[in-house]
Amino acid sequence: MRTITISLIFLFFLTGCSQSVGNPTASDIINENEDADIFQWNGLVYLNASNIERVQELELIKGQELGEITRQTSNKWLFKDGAATELPVGTKIYESNDDDTYNLIIELEEEEIVYVVLLEG
Repeated sequence: MRTITISLIFLFFLTGCSQSVGNPTASDIINENEDADIFQWNGLVYLNASNIERVQELELIKGQELGEITRQTSNKWLFKDGAATELPVGTKIYESNDDDTYNLIIELEEEEIVYVVLLEG
């Protein structure tokens, strides 16, 4: 019994000391900044890039529609694909002309806004 207890304590210690590796989750972002303007698509979290000059200089063009926002929430436990903190339900999500998934474009009140993916590193 003592061996099992010591093993469990050691396991909890190792689990608590390990750092998670991977892309930031909505939970990570909301914990860091509860006012973040983000949405999740295909398992990746995207951040409003309106104030990021280097992204605005790309002159991206809206491409094919990918889907839409299905839930508005700031609850990190309810955040899944299609969820957004600020964007209203029904907001359309589009790919951009750069042929990758690093930048997506949403259309809100006839305005196009670029969102950039948040990746590890």
